[in-house]
Amino acid sequence: MSNLPVKIALGEEFIPVGEEVAIDQIVAIHRYIQEFCDRRRKPVPRGQHPKQHGCVRADFIIEPDLPEVLRHGVFCEPRPYRALIRFSNGRQWDDTIHDVHGMAIKLLEVEGEKVLESEKDAQTQDFLMIDHPVFFVRNVADYVSLMEDFRSFATGGILSKIYSGLKFLLSPDQQFRLLRAAGNKKSDSPLGTQYWSTTPIKLGPNAIRFSVRPDLAGAPAVLTSGSKDKLREAMSAHLRHHEARFDFLVQLQTDPVAMPVEDPTVVWDETASPYRKAATIRIPCQSFESKEQMQFCENLSFTPWHALAEHRPLGGINRARKKVYQAISQRRHELNGVPMQEPNA
Repeated sequence: MSNLPVKIALGEEFIPVGEEVAIDQIVAIHRYIQEFCDRRRKPVPRGQHPKQHGCVRADFIIEPDLPEVLRHGVFCEPRPYRALIRFSNGRQWDDTIHDVHGMAIKLLEVEGEKVLESEKDAQTQDFLMIDHPVFFVRNVADYVSLMEDFRSFATGGILSKIYSGLKFLLSPDQQFRLLRAAGNKKSDSPLGTQYWSTTPIKLGPNAIRFSVRPDLAGAPAVLTSGSKDKLREAMSAHLRHHEARFDFLVQLQTDPVAMPVEDPTVVWDETASPYRKAATIRIPCQSFESKEQMQFCENLSFTPWHALAEHRPLGGINRARKKVYQAISQRRHELNGVPMQEPNA
């Protein structure tokens, strides 16, 4: 695949030659792992962030008096949205083991045509994040090689598992170093963690990354636990008597070279473009652990492509996620015998 052009504008994407073929390879590898490994579990888990700590009801409240540059899409006017938020682990089923952790927000009653052809009339807008500021692969080509190694680890024989496992643990290559850094997080509570988008999306004519930072003022102390479900238990204990709050922050791209759209491994300099608060997330006191609620959460789909055109995902990794998430989510729902549809309020 060719390199980026010498000159590139703010918010501009650059699609390398051969990227579509490489994305199809990634989809095929994900589907192979899904058929070989994931479908042995009942229900069949997600290919990404399979362990849920729970889905909670929330209010997503747009800030008043936002500067005009931020007033696009769902941020165009001050108003509250109802939302569902799923907290998760990246790979581990035991919360005591280091891992990357996820926060996926689904806004409800979002009017306007969405970018996914199959869900133009859906009334949702998703924002996906992990508790690490950057992604672990630069582009789709690197993603292919990483997935080939992961396939060997997940489905290969003992020698393949040993070789690929040592590579994940010891390789000095950038993608493995970043993967280890992202997966080495220890969390005491999903409600006390900061999360980042890692990849950019549009904000009207601009490109942004976004982050969610917890407001811990008045939050109760987290009791340490050795339970494999300690993160769900920490959420449950917190929300039994206290609400939780986060600030939703956006960072504008101000330099197309130093803050690239096509390389999510690069940190965007906060001194050049600081994060600005665009909304408050309020999670009221609630119980979320009933069998029916956990099953509802399990059947939800999240993708950055559940989006208005004003928030269309940008960059090669997001272009890959579009096809990957659609393929493995559709197959997961088929195997679990549940419809694949977006919720309404």
